[in-house]
Amino acid sequence: MPHPFQKLKRKIKTLQRKSLKAVGFSTRRATRPIKISQKQITLSGSGHEQEIEYTLRLNPRSKSIRLAIHAGGEFIVTAPPRATQIMIESLIKLKANWILDKINHFRNVAKNSKIPRKSKAEQKAEYARLKNDALKIATEKVAYWNTFYNFKYKNISIKNQKTRWGSCSRNGNLNFNYKIALISDKLADYLVVHEICHLGEFNHSAEFWALVAKTIPDYAIVRRELKGVK
Repeated sequence: MPHPFQKLKRKIKTLQRKSLKAVGFSTRRATRPIKISQKQITLSGSGHEQEIEYTLRLNPRSKSIRLAIHAGGEFIVTAPPRATQIMIESLIKLKANWILDKINHFRNVAKNSKIPRKSKAEQKAEYARLKNDALKIATEKVAYWNTFYNFKYKNISIKNQKTRWGSCSRNGNLNFNYKIALISDKLADYLVVHEICHLGEFNHSAEFWALVAKTIPDYAIVRRELKGVK
């Protein structure tokens, strides 16, 4: 039988809850928020290694680690807060072949549905027409976004590149594709911030992405959108 003192404690707690409820206070525990972060992992499959980005959602309501790959190729990992990074990465590596197959499948579907590119002559003419506008956009955005970082840089140049949106040299020169004049402000802002952050971290390490997240917290989503623009 429970000790009389224990019965008294339970009775007092019950009376306290009823009193709080009567004056409008909730006695339920506050639900902890879902924590979202961007991660990277290198997976091996089909004879080669591939660096994969994923969104980690630590959800207090989750009972286990779940992996999901959306039709756009977005990789989402949902896990309970008690799950360690080692546990999460172990499961991801265990499912490496499935993950890589799914992501590459969705990327190929997207690639095959692209609108045909302009001819070399058309692209050259477009470059000549937009070069000055692109330089103005890049210069203004670098000046604005660098107020958050205060990195030193030298020249800003506009290039007609086939596959690269931008680059940063070890000498501190920033280069941007002329198509910065054709994309949305959101994408152009990410592009500029990405190259500015290379002035501080000349790599794609966790430290680099932390710099990007300082001003573009949803950079992973914007990055994928930019990759889909041709």
